[in-house]
Amino acid sequence: MTLLSRLSQIHIRTLILSIIVTALVISSAFFFLGQRIRQRVENLVTEQFNQQQLMLGRKIADSIEFYFDVLETEMLSYPHFYVTELQSLNVLRIYLRQHFTHLQTLGIIEVRKYDANGQLEYFYGQGSPYQPVQTRNLSSKYQNWAQDPQHQGKVYLTTTFSWPDAPWPGRKVMAMLTPLYYPQAGSSEGPQSQAKQFAGTIELIFDPYYICREATKGVQSGQTGYAWIIDADGTLLAHYETDFLGKDAIQVRKQRGPGLSFERLQKIQTRLLKGEEGTDWYESGWHRERLGRIKKLVAYVPVRFDRGLIRGVVAVENRQHNLWGVAVVAPVEEVYGLIRNFQTQEGILSGFFFLLILVISGVLIGTVITWNKALAKEVELKTEALRQSHERLLRSERFAAVGEAAAYVSHEIKNPLMVIGGFARQLEHTPQLKEKDREKLKIMGDEVARLENFLGDLRDFTRPQPPAKQPVSLNDIVHEVEELMREAAQDCGVELKTSLKPDLPLARLDVNQIKQVLINLIKNAIEATEGQGHVLISTWFQDEHLHLSVQDDGKGIQSEILRDIFDPFFTTKKAGTGLGLSVINKIIEDHQGTISVESTVGQGSTFTVILPCDHSEAQHAYSHPS
Repeated sequence: MTLLSRLSQIHIRTLILSIIVTALVISSAFFFLGQRIRQRVENLVTEQFNQQQLMLGRKIADSIEFYFDVLETEMLSYPHFYVTELQSLNVLRIYLRQHFTHLQTLGIIEVRKYDANGQLEYFYGQGSPYQPVQTRNLSSKYQNWAQDPQHQGKVYLTTTFSWPDAPWPGRKVMAMLTPLYYPQAGSSEGPQSQAKQFAGTIELIFDPYYICREATKGVQSGQTGYAWIIDADGTLLAHYETDFLGKDAIQVRKQRGPGLSFERLQKIQTRLLKGEEGTDWYESGWHRERLGRIKKLVAYVPVRFDRGLIRGVVAVENRQHNLWGVAVVAPVEEVYGLIRNFQTQEGILSGFFFLLILVISGVLIGTVITWNKALAKEVELKTEALRQSHERLLRSERFAAVGEAAAYVSHEIKNPLMVIGGFARQLEHTPQLKEKDREKLKIMGDEVARLENFLGDLRDFTRPQPPAKQPVSLNDIVHEVEELMREAAQDCGVELKTSLKPDLPLARLDVNQIKQVLINLIKNAIEATEGQGHVLISTWFQDEHLHLSVQDDGKGIQSEILRDIFDPFFTTKKAGTGLGLSVINKIIEDHQGTISVESTVGQGSTFTVILPCDHSEAQHAYSHPS
């Protein structure tokens, strides 16, 4: 492998590596950009979904607060009715009994009337009749608030508490109270400034579960999301899991999933019961009928009871702590399901882009490899042409040097040799010459003739005649030489064959010189077969050149001497001059052609001559294929 080829391979490897690295960098950049966009889309959709849940939570909180506004208005109507009906407790009792049916639709489970001392006078409730504890008085805390004249025309709202006795022992309820006042008799002051006499208290006991159930009815976030509500103590008032109701929101979850941590949910609940609003997430071990670790998005909103329609009318027990918390939750995977179509399209686009990069990279690498192979082949051809040109130059230089020496030797030997040969032939015809001497003179004459032939070859080699070119058919020349050499080949036991491509274009050749070339090649092939062999003469047209080959199945030529066979005076024959192939090579060069040889020891040799042809004839051959 040449240095240029090695440098070319290093260059192509570097180029291919650069293409691969570039493709990987672009693919990685696109992948990370896609991941970043996907993450931003997920965050955006998650935030938007949580905002929607927050709106649902606010709607639920508004519904609950509106319910308490309705109860507040209902409670304020009783003192007004009492005063309007001339402070008749009996009329008020009838009104409450008749009005209780309407109160039931608001979730009121019982209405009670206490006298001025806080003693229960009568009540109306849901379900089976029961006899309340007659000695049960209104709580002193509530009695003291109701007796305060400053609280006339106001409403008091308790926290959620467990009912102590029948008919709902341990049930979470809430109560709303309002005092009853009437003007003192005999007072001369106007109606607005008359002194008022405390007449008792009306108490409405209502079901917070009913309120929360009505407020969350039909509320659904996403496909399966729902709302839950807790009171100020963290007790669940509304939840999809009905068996959770009335229980501590954290503890009941821990009992359901003892292996889970609800620390994050605990922090969310703490913020919620401080009156904070926001969005977050937490993990659970179930969602509706599904089991397993599930991440949920949550939006939470507090419910306050001190923001009635008429400011300053409602007094709330434990104002800082008395509030509820509404939360709307949905599994995160449902939110991601909303953007799954986008992610699928983005994934398809990413895959297409990555495939496009692979295809482009493959095309570039294939192009580079093809270009490199073509370049390497071109370099090899140019290198081979340069080598052959260098060899021809060296051969020409050797030919020139040998030619000068041969011309001098031929000149110096020719004349004496002619004299010797002439004298030998004259003496051979002398009558008195003995037969033995005559044979010696004949041998002398034959050797002189052989030397003269050698000098003729040497003259042809040193002073070759320029080719007399004319348009001829190469196949015609082959046919003539074949007829000429067939008998000689048969005498040596060699079969002479031809494989000639018909309709070859004409070429401008010196017929005699090309015959000389072909005769010498056939003679060498016959000698190489050493009897019982074959010699094949072939012609064909390729790459706008005529090709002529002489192939034998003889003994072949050793590889180490192949490069020297065209050198002058190089021969492996005992009686050879070493000028035959040199003269052939010179003739082919004078025809602007080339001659090459391929040989395998024991299998034979093939000499191939490539000659240019007439351009117009070559086009004719292409347009009229055989």
